[in-house]
Formats: sequence, C-alpha cells, structure tokens
Amino acid sequence: MEKKEKKKKSLLRRILKWTGITFLLLIIALILVPIIFKDEIKEMVIDEVNNNLNAKLSLGEFDLTFLSTFPNMTVELNDTKLEGINEFKGVELASIKQFVAHVDFWSVVSGDQVEIDEIHLKEPSFDVRVLNNGLANYDIVKPDSVKTPEQASEPSNFKLSLKEYSITGANVNYKDEPSSMSMNIANLNHTGKGDLTEDVIDFETTTGMDKITFNMDGVSYLTDVKTDVIMNILMEFTEKSSKFTLKENQFKLNSLSFSVDGFYEMLEDHDQMDLKLNANKATFKEFLSLIPAFYRTGYENMVSKGTLEMKGLVKGKMDDTNLPGWDFKLAIGNGSIKYPDLPGSISNINVKASSAFAGGDNLDKMTLDVEKFHAAFGVNTLDANLKMRNPMTDPLLVSDIMAKMDLATIKDYIPMNEGESYNGKLDADVHLNGRMSSIEKEDYEAFKAEGTLTLMGMNYKSPDLSNDVDISEMVFRFSPKNLTLEKLNAKTGNSDFSMNGAIDNYMGYVFRDELLKGNFNFTSNLIDLDQLMNLSTSTSESTGETSEAASESSEPLLIPNNIDFDLRTSIGKLKYSGTDITNMNGNVKMKEEVASLEGLSMNAMGGSIGLKGTYDTRDHAKPKINFSYVLKELDIQQLAKNFVTVEKLAPIAKYAQGKISSSFDMTSDLTSDLSPIYNSLNGGGDLSTSTVTIKGFKPFEKMAEALQMSKLSSQTIKDVKAKFSFADGKVNVKPFDVNLGKIKTNVSGFTTFEQGIDYDLKMMVPKEEIPAAMIKTVEQAISKVNSLAPGLDMKSVPDQIPVKVDVLGSVMNPKITTNFKESLMEATGNLKDNLINNIKETAKDTVKAIVNDKIDDAKEELEKKKQQILAEAQKNADKVRAESKKQANAVRAEAQKNADKLLAEAGSNPLKQAAAKKAGDKLIKEAEEKALKIEAEGDKKADAIMKEAQEKADKLK
Repeated sequence: MEKKEKKKKSLLRRILKWTGITFLLLIIALILVPIIFKDEIKEMVIDEVNNNLNAKLSLGEFDLTFLSTFPNMTVELNDTKLEGINEFKGVELASIKQFVAHVDFWSVVSGDQVEIDEIHLKEPSFDVRVLNNGLANYDIVKPDSVKTPEQASEPSNFKLSLKEYSITGANVNYKDEPSSMSMNIANLNHTGKGDLTEDVIDFETTTGMDKITFNMDGVSYLTDVKTDVIMNILMEFTEKSSKFTLKENQFKLNSLSFSVDGFYEMLEDHDQMDLKLNANKATFKEFLSLIPAFYRTGYENMVSKGTLEMKGLVKGKMDDTNLPGWDFKLAIGNGSIKYPDLPGSISNINVKASSAFAGGDNLDKMTLDVEKFHAAFGVNTLDANLKMRNPMTDPLLVSDIMAKMDLATIKDYIPMNEGESYNGKLDADVHLNGRMSSIEKEDYEAFKAEGTLTLMGMNYKSPDLSNDVDISEMVFRFSPKNLTLEKLNAKTGNSDFSMNGAIDNYMGYVFRDELLKGNFNFTSNLIDLDQLMNLSTSTSESTGETSEAASESSEPLLIPNNIDFDLRTSIGKLKYSGTDITNMNGNVKMKEEVASLEGLSMNAMGGSIGLKGTYDTRDHAKPKINFSYVLKELDIQQLAKNFVTVEKLAPIAKYAQGKISSSFDMTSDLTSDLSPIYNSLNGGGDLSTSTVTIKGFKPFEKMAEALQMSKLSSQTIKDVKAKFSFADGKVNVKPFDVNLGKIKTNVSGFTTFEQGIDYDLKMMVPKEEIPAAMIKTVEQAISKVNSLAPGLDMKSVPDQIPVKVDVLGSVMNPKITTNFKESLMEATGNLKDNLINNIKETAKDTVKAIVNDKIDDAKEELEKKKQQILAEAQKNADKVRAESKKQANAVRAEAQKNADKLLAEAGSNPLKQAAAKKAGDKLIKEAEEKALKIEAEGDKKADAIMKEAQEKADKLK
C-alpha cells in the first residue's frame, strides 16, 4: 500500500512538473514570438507599400503583441503617414495616429502570407484631391506596367480575411476640381462586422459624423450637418454579379430621420438599382434642422407646425451612357415657425417641388418644378415658382420671384446673434418665360425677362465685422439680353465704392455652362485695405513666410473658367500695408481662369507705378504671374519696406536712401497665399537713379577695411544705370560703370535669393585715394632698388592703379579679396615677370617623330587572324545560350500551367480567387528565379568560350 501511494504521488508530481514546464514555455513563447517576428512584419509592411503604391510611407513606433488577443496577434502602427509624390508632393493622403490589425498567429509563424482578421484605425485624417487634369491623389496603386519583374511576380505579403473593422475620430477633406465638388467630414466614427470571406454576407455597419459639409457647383447642399447611419446590408457575390440589399437601416441628418429600401447590383456590363426613400415619420421641424439659419439659432425651443411629405425613388440601369430614373417630391403645407422669445412668427409656409426622369440616355426629358414657394414674415412676403424643361437641348425656363421685405423686422421672426442687426428695404419683382433658342436668335420679344431687384438703405451690423456695411442703393434690372446692375453705392468703415455694369449670356451660363460675359465700372474715393483685411499699418506686404506648410493651409484665389469680365477701375486713394496709393486707374479682364491687368497706373511711394500682365490660375495648385512693371522715382526705403520681394532680389535696397526708376518683366509661380516661389522667378530689366546714399551695407564696410580706404564704407553714388536679370534662384547684374567717390568702378556679378553674393569690381584707384603712409613706403622702396640695380628701372607709383576686388560670401557675412598689392607691384615694374619672360624667349626647340610605313602592313595581317578565331568562338557561344534559353522557357511554361490550375479550382468566391492568384504568382516567381539561374549558367559558359578565344587571339604577335 505504501509503495502504491508513493507511485501515485510520484506520478502526480511528474504531471505537475511537466505541466508547469509546458505552461512556462508557453508564457515564454507568448513573450518571445512577437519580439522575434516584430522586425520581420514591419519590413513586410514597408515592402508591401513600396511594391504596390506610388506614395511615400513613413512609420512611427511599431508594436506586436498577442497576450490580449490570443490566438490572434495584434500589429500596431503608430503615426503612420502616406504622402503623395509628383503633383501631390507634400500632400498627406492619410495620416493615422494608430493603425491596429489582428492577424492570424500561425500565418505569421509559417512565413507565408499574413492573414488579417480585423483592422482598426484611430484618429486618421484623409486629404483626398482630384485635380482639374483628372489626376487623383488616391489613385496610387502601381500598374503592372511600371513594376519591376520582381514586384509584378511578387505575391502579397498579406491576405485580407476581415471579420470586423472600425474607424474612430476620423477627419476627411475631399476636393474634386473637375466636378466642382467638395466635402468635409469632422469626427467620423464607423464600424463594420461580417465575414468578408464568404459568398453571402450579413454585414452590419454604424456610422456617426459630428459635421458634414457638401458643396457642388457653388451650392452648399449640406452645412455642418450631424449625421448618424445604422445600415445592415445583405451582400451576395457570384461569378457574374455583386448584389447589395439594404436591410434594417436608419439615416439621421441633424434631426431629420429616414430610411432607404431596396438594392444595388453590379453586373458585368452595367449596374442595376431600385432604391426608395422612406421618410413617412419625418416632421416639418426635423426638415428645418437641415437649414443652418434655423438649426443654429434656438432650434430646440422653436415651435413649428405644418405637414411634410418627402418622397424619393431611384430605379433602373446605369452604365457609361444610361442613368437610372428618379422621382423626387417635396411638399410643405400650412407651415409656421415661432420662437417663444420673439414677437412675430413666420406663417403660411407652402412649398411644392418635384423633379423626375424616366431613365435612359436622354437627360433632356428631365423635369424640374417648384409649383409653389410662399412664406409670410408678418407683412413681409416671399413668393417664387419655377418650371424647367428640355435642359439639354433648348431649355425652357418659367419663373417668378416676388419679395417685399423690411429687413429691420427680421429680428422679430428669426433670432439674431448678439450685436447683429439688419436695416433696409428689399423689393423683388422678376418674371422669366422663354426658351434659350430665342436668345440665341436674338428674338428678344419671344423671351420674357423683366423686373427689378432693389435694395435701399441697407445697414448690417455684426460683432464679426469691425465696421458696419452700408448699401445706400442697389438696382438690378432684368431683360432678355442681359442683367443690368444700374447702380450700387456702398460703404464700410473708411471705404466706399460705386459700381455699375451688365452681365450677358446668363441663360447660356446657367443651362449650358457657357461663357458668362460682363462689363463693369468700379469707382471709389477711398479703399482702406488695411481696415478691410484687419491688417495693422505696420504689416508689410508679406511676412516672407512662404513655406509649403503655409501655402497648403489655404486655397489660392482662382479665376472661374467660364467668365469673360471686364472691370474698369478708378480709385482715388487706396491704403495698403501702411502705404498710400493714389490715382489708381486701369482695366482688369478675367477670362477662362486668367486675370489680365491692362494699363494699370498709380502713384505710390513718392513716385509712379505702371503695371500690366496676367495672373494665370489654370493650374489650380500653382498659379502663375507674368507682369511688366514701370517704376518712376520711387522712394527706395519705402519700396524695400513694403515689398519683401525687393529685399530678396536687391538686399542693398534696405541700406539705401534715394529714389529709383526701373522697367522690368517678371514671371513666377505662386503659393496659395500668392507669395512668389523664388526658385521659379525669371525676368529682367534695368534700373537707374540720379543719387543714392548707401550706409551700413556690410560688403562696402568690409571692402573699405580690405583696401584700407574708410571712405568706401558709406557712399553717395550718382547717375547709376544698370541692367539685370533673374533666373535659377539668383539676380545677375550685367557689367555697369559707377563712381565710388573718385574711384571709377565697373561692377558685375550676382545675388542669390538666399542672400549669397558673388561680385567682381574692377576699380581704377587714384593715387591720392591710397593712404599716404602706404605711398611713402612704396616710393622709398622703389628708390632704394633703382639705386642698387639701375638696369631694372622700377617706376614710381602712377596716378591710377587698376585694382580687382572679389566680393563673396553673404550679404551679412561678406568675404573680400583684392589684388591691390600685386597690382601696385606690377604698376611699378615687376622683376619676377621680367626674368620669366627672358627664360621663355631662349627655350624654343622642336623634336619631330620618325614614322615607319611597314609597321601598318604587318598589323593588318595579324588582325585578320584574330578575327577568324573570335568568329568561330562566337558561333559556339550562341549555340550554348540558345540551349539554356530553351530549358528556362520550359520551366516557366510548367509554372504558368500550375498557376492556371489553382485559379480554376478557386471557384467564384472573389476572396478565394484572390488567394489562388497570390499562390499562383508565387509559383511563377519561383519558376522565374530558376529560369533566370539556368540562363545565367548558359551566359557564364558562353562568356568562358569567348574569353578563351580572346586570350588566344591576344597571344598572336
């Protein structure tokens, strides 16, 4: 019994012992495996991006664990950024604070493809852009045509087997220039669950956005709308289609809730859909939440009444030529809006609007109707209607707009912000009825267009504005031919302006996006830009901060591509950046994304300025200028102070007093804040000044020290005339003559935009300008040498010494070198040079070579024998290469056969097909490596044959 008990205890002890060891080893493995594979997976991520994307990837901290997600491993990438290249250099397509992926443990250990089960993005930012030329920064997947053979055949390091994903705290900016469309999303949160490896998937998603703003063609369809979406989708994948059926779903835009029923199916040659809007429970107040003026001002306490009917249907076929049909309707009946704290209410709100299209390729059959739009603000009324037919061929437009508003009473119906108020009278009575063809034929009697829009005595106050805006009178008159701005008189702060003119082809612009033409006259007694732009008078034209980061923070001022406007301008006085500009006159033409200045003239900075040229925005990301300037008698100090470009191009201006005249041309690319991109500057011209005084300029001060002539440190220079050009980041000054005091000087060289300098000064220094002590020492030395060696005949110091001065370094740290000492020695007779000249005269002998004609004949016979040996060797080498090529192609063909077999066995599941393709690609890659090795061996043998033949030929003598 005791023995049996001891055996039981011994067995139990061994079980516990090995169990403990196994458990300990498992814990050690859990700790060590992530450490072992961490660098390998990071390299796999980088390789995957480099092999497949045209973008620049940067990674922050990288971590790999699986203690919390066992048996899956967790990959964490922190501060991941994907930056564009070429046209999108400097634009971050994605910036993700944390990227988390759950991957299958055994796929990591096996070293084949890493299977990804979950993906979670935390606080990502996306900046999506489509340029006018159609290039999109999200189109970054490399086509096979640009991949290296190794990249094209390389299977992916990763396999997507998603069961769940999420996006938390995302911000999205989207701008599509060709479509004139933009969207901004703030704090997007989204989750999705479903097994994406299956052919039939129940997919569940939830989406929340704090703010979404959507604009298209200059119209804001959504503004800071809070959005929540719950959507469950049945996904069905077959070999020929992918069908998405909406199950339980709910959309909520601010307070408006609705759902969508139906499906969307993608077939081989077209898409099919049947989607229906379900908004039966939506109320009028919920609909008002989409209008910022109501939602942002006391919406919760607002009381509204009235009926709301919203219907929408999209059904049919969509491909390259066809669009699905639609039928949308909106009706509001007997609506009213009342704020408890305000005396008045908006009443009798009635709206009936619809748009329909049967579907197909003829959008001319689309209809748009606003049968009724009416609202009463007490005694103020607003009425409108609209009917549109045949928009694609010969648009018919029937519309009436009538309004009578006392702006001072708006505060009785809609809450105003503190300090905000309106005054004035708005009257509109406009009637349009006719077809586009009538205007094209100039049959104006057949097109009814009449009425006026007037605004009188308007005053607007806002805490966001430093000054009131006053429009004393505005009259806009409608006619079939044009829209006429008869008068506009306005004032804000110190600034005033008047304007009149006309706009032609407004119907063609609205319906066919044709050129909108306009002619306007703009006059003003005073425009105070410092006040309007909230600039202090001490602010210069530019701070000089033209970094790419600053330029990306804003959009450049773009000229529309379908306008042709001519603005004739006359401004008595304009204040900008502390500078007073007077008598500003000229024309500004804007046509097809280019603004042209014609005959612009003004008085400023003590002189006059003439300007003509173009501001070209056809490249939206990088506008260009091409200007010609004529400056007359401008104060140099004011010029340098107010224009940072002048200080960049001519840093000496900062230290100069006087007036300057110049004519020059300049072209440059611009940043989005309209500052020049200096390395793109090109141009040139001339400058002149009758008198200029220069003090405190470092290169002059250093030159004075080097030459021991203190007078050079500050100069008053007269009658300067010079020519210059700028390109490749520097200003080149062509040689010109100037007097620095009594020293005649020729100046040439260049200044870089980074303030580097390289100038050559050729000076004729009068004897009297050289320090007296230096002259005395030189003349004593000459006298002594002549007395000891009369034959050398050293001369006395001449009246003028030619001196060369090189000015290098930078404006603030110049480096001066001169040949003053050498030039002085040469001018008085140089013993060293005389001796050298004598040696050169006595050392002239020539040696002629002897040529043996028979050597050429022997060389020709020897060369024939060498060529025979090499030709036979080449024949044998080519035979070896052909055989190795045949064997290599057989290996490639077998691999392709096996890859095709794997793909056929994958069936219709798209994910299985993708996996089969990757496995096949791996087989092809391995075969390619083997084939290349066979071909390399053949090449090696062939090279050996040729080498042996060459050695044999070389031995022939």
